[in-house]
Amino acid sequence: MCHTPIHLLSDPTRGIARNNYAFLLQRLTDKTQCATAAATGVSTAKISRLVGSEDKQGDLELFAIMCAFLGIKLVDIDAVFCDRDMAQAMATMLRTSVNSPDFIDIIFSGGDKK
Repeated sequence: MCHTPIHLLSDPTRGIARNNYAFLLQRLTDKTQCATAAATGVSTAKISRLVGSEDKQGDLELFAIMCAFLGIKLVDIDAVFCDRDMAQAMATMLRTSVNSPDFIDIIFSGGDKK
């Protein structure tokens, strides 16, 4: 299982790959390798080989790198996506409206006041 390790990747890809890999490892810790193996129909040994060890890279790291290269950021299933343009538009709107007491009142009342 030879591939370029995360620490040798270019800056933007390295950061995303590192976050993806940490995310995958954390979820495997949360769910356990045994439960993950049972749910996916593979042996715990296979999951262990995917993860790798201190002296040997596993395919999980390669998967995290591939996702980063392809522009994929791994997040929780409950995470809400907002693209950059929408976030910038919302920030502009909030910046220009924050001085309006009516606007603040509507935002914090859930829009129920008229």
